[in-house]
Amino acid sequence: MNDRSKKLAEQAGYTTDMFGVGHWDMPECQKFAKLMTTEFIGLLEYEIAMLEKYKTTSCNDFDRRWHEGKIVHFRRMIDKTKDHFGIE
Repeated sequence: MNDRSKKLAEQAGYTTDMFGVGHWDMPECQKFAKLMTTEFIGLLEYEIAMLEKYKTTSCNDFDRRWHEGKIVHFRRMIDKTKDHFGIE
């Protein structure tokens, strides 16, 4: 988990225990953070798939360009999310 995930964990109430180990370092917490992030990425990927589908059925150039722009935007959001949270 990267520093951003640790900061969010602290905001959520995760604290350092008496041994000085942050609970966010537990494998379960790291896995939870990764699952939440990948779930969000999955939602964006679903939206891309729907836009791809509708792009092929659009009847004019404006609609196709609009869908293509949204697809590019969602792909950038996926890349930024992965970079921001350290997801491969």
